[in-house]
Amino acid sequence: MTVQPDELPGGRQLIMGLNPPFGVKAALANKFIDKALSFKPKLVILIVPKETKRLDQKKTPYDLVWEDSNCLAGKSFYLPGSLDVNDKIVQGWNASAPPLYLWSRSDWTKKHKEVAKAHN
Repeated sequence: MTVQPDELPGGRQLIMGLNPPFGVKAALANKFIDKALSFKPKLVILIVPKETKRLDQKKTPYDLVWEDSNCLAGKSFYLPGSLDVNDKIVQGWNASAPPLYLWSRSDWTKKHKEVAKAHN
């Protein structure tokens, strides 16, 4: 959270993907997203809890290009350090899969939607 806008490329060259810590009622996720939006990226890819504030409700709104609430279901994530008492890897399942979102800055939305449509 200490990175400053002058340390990264300008927003028209910037795509950000976030899978932030969720926190209670998505509080940490919302803080990470707000920080990311301060860089004005042209595209934001998010894996966040359903309680996260939508980017189309932000002060500078982004447009939803694509979302999927099912693609991260099941065994989508490795759970680091998840070993049982016999040092065997614990198989983790998402009881409630987090949605995957692609959000576009409004001046790039048309292009991003064309690309998304071309790839179904």
